Parts: sequence; structure tokens; C-alpha cells
Amino acid sequence: MEKKVYLSKNQKKLLLTVGTIIAVYVGLKYLLPLFVPFLFAYFIAWLLRPVVGFLHKKFKIPLIVGGGFGVLLLLLVISVILCYLGRILFNQVVLFLRNIPIYQQYFTQQMEVICVTGDKLFGFKDGSLKLVVSDGMETLVKYVQSNILPKMTVQTIKIAIGLVEVLAIFLIILVATILIIKDMEEYKAGLRKSEFYPVVHKITQKLSDTGIAYMKTQIILMSIIAVINTVGFFILKNPYALLIGIAVGLFDGFPVLGSGLILVPWAIVMVIQKQFIHAAVIMSIFLLCQVVREILEPKLLGDKIGIKPIYSMIAMYVGVQLFGVVGFFLGPLSLVIIKTVISAYSEG
Repeated sequence: MEKKVYLSKNQKKLLLTVGTIIAVYVGLKYLLPLFVPFLFAYFIAWLLRPVVGFLHKKFKIPLIVGGGFGVLLLLLVISVILCYLGRILFNQVVLFLRNIPIYQQYFTQQMEVICVTGDKLFGFKDGSLKLVVSDGMETLVKYVQSNILPKMTVQTIKIAIGLVEVLAIFLIILVATILIIKDMEEYKAGLRKSEFYPVVHKITQKLSDTGIAYMKTQIILMSIIAVINTVGFFILKNPYALLIGIAVGLFDGFPVLGSGLILVPWAIVMVIQKQFIHAAVIMSIFLLCQVVREILEPKLLGDKIGIKPIYSMIAMYVGVQLFGVVGFFLGPLSLVIIKTVISAYSEG
């Protein structure tokens, strides 16, 4: 008679953890790219559904017509905002590219000052550090000319092809959004009848409280940080205020480092150059960003995630190694999903 083998609770939890990690990796690596357009479509439909539902009940407008009208209106609003911001951003990028020779000359002058100071400080022969830096820059330029520029030419062709693909995907998202709005209630009713619905609903409900909360919080905070930096550098009359604001806002999504990765070194350089007012304003912007994050993050997120910053950083690093650049977002999201599934199991 065969003896039955029973797994302990810890062994079951270990198997569940390993299985969840594998399932999340396979899902995000291979399945997610196939369903991304439809996830976007569902998200847009979810946003528009209350308005479309109101129009349907109040004015008897068919859902598919209301959905089409809602999508067009949303596109119009987004297009106006993007065109306005895009024009400013484009002008700032063009201005930056035009001023590259000036910045290059300024950089060269500053490097010469640093090299002369270094030679005196360490007792080197005059021109020693400058020779080292010049050799390094020459090597870098040769590497860029022989390796980076040829690849950029190839990438330009790929980008052109990619734009056509993006346009096709964009059209798919629009059509899918309208179709989802039309039949959303039927989809929900069909899912509720499924025998897997109770388990799936329990997990997805927790994910909506954790994963969505995490993503929403980061997007809101990054947007606020971008606005603060844009306004701050506009006050400093920096011609690249919007460009800098967007860059710092994106960097603020990094745990621990955040906006300080750009602002703190910048403030130090301003102090070295004896531009104390600029340094004070930049440090004030940085401190304001930290205060805003410290105050708003707990209120927006509460205790829904419970993931320490070091774990988020590890998740980002692992995510980049597994998924590439998008791993900065998929890594923490994967951690949230794994934690949520295990938590749902633990609660029985």
C-alpha cells in the first residue's frame, strides 16, 4: 500500500512562491507584449465607461456611438495637451542641440581648470592630467564614430518602421476600446459565471489594491515632481525648464536615489562655480520634492504595498536584467504581483 506524502504549509508556500515567480516571468516576458494593446484598451474603456453609461441611460445614445464619441473627445484633449507641451519640448531640444558647441567649449574650459588644479594639488608635472583627459576623450570620440554612429543609422530605419507599427497598434487600441465599452457588461457577466472566478477575483481584487495603487502613486508623484522642477527652473530662467522637469520627474521614480541623482550634483557644481543663489534654489527644489514624496506617498499608498525601498531597488535591477529598460517598471510590478498572490494564499 502506497504511503501518501503530505506537504507542510511551508513547503506548499515555497512551491507556490517558485511557481508564481515562474508564472509571472513567463507572463510578463512572453504573454504581456501580445496583450498590451488590449490592456490599454480596457483601461481607456474603464475610464470612459461612466460617461458613456450616463449618455446611454440619460439620452439613449447607443454604447458603441457613445464609446466612439468618448474616444474621439479623449483623443482631442490629449492631442491638444501633447501638442502644446510637445512644441515647448521640441523648441527646448532644438535650442540645446544648437548650443552644444558652446557647452562643449565651456566644458573644455572647466576641464582645463580642474586639470591645472589637480596637477598642483597632487604635484604632477604641468599638463599631465590634461594629457590623460585628452587621450581619453580622443578614444571616446573614435569609439563613437566607429561603433555608435553606424548603429544609429541602422536604428533610424528601425525607428521609421517602428512608427508605422505604433500607428497600427494605436488604431487597434482605439477600435478595441469602443468594442470593449459596447460589451463590457456581457464580459463581466461571463466572467462571474466561470468556476475559476472566486479565486481569480480574490487575487485580482488584491492586485487592484496593490499593483494599481503602486502604479497610480508613482505616476502622480512623478507628475507632481516634474511640475515642481519645471516651475523651479522656469523661475531660474533656465531655457530647458520643461526638459529638465520631465527628466527629473522620471528619475524620481527610482527608489532611494530619485531626483537627487540629478539635483544634488547640479547644486554642488553651482557651489563650486560660486553661483550660490542657483545652488540654493536647486537644493530647495530637491528638498521640496522629498517633502512632497514623504507626505503624499503614505497618503496615496497607505500600507497596501508594504515593500521596503531596498526590495524595490533589487526588483528594478533584476527587472532590467530580465526585461531590459522596461524592467524599471516591470520589476517592482512583478514583486507586487508575487507578494499579492502569496498573501492571498496565506489568508486562505
